[in-house]
Amino acid sequence: MQIKRRLVISDIHGCYDEFIRLLGKVFYNHKEDQLILLGDYCDRGKNSKKVIELIKYLNEECGAIVLKGNHDQMFVESILEDDDSNFLLNGGLQK
Repeated sequence: MQIKRRLVISDIHGCYDEFIRLLGKVFYNHKEDQLILLGDYCDRGKNSKKVIELIKYLNEECGAIVLKGNHDQMFVESILEDDDSNFLLNGGLQK
């Protein structure tokens, strides 16, 4: 695979439709582009679950580089520590 472009995106924050539109606007092609995602996939927007499912697909099937952001870390900590107060204060009430 020859990489023509590196596309770097961060702070999707559950905005699934907007993320899909952005990928369309830049004509993302996983066979030619290296997609690098810098984190903060959840919180605030109404479709965090769909965003995370898409990110997982992009990583596993398309070779996207996926980094964890601070909001993603808060989500993990809320599960591991059984304390979601910090996560909820930062937009975690959205799905």
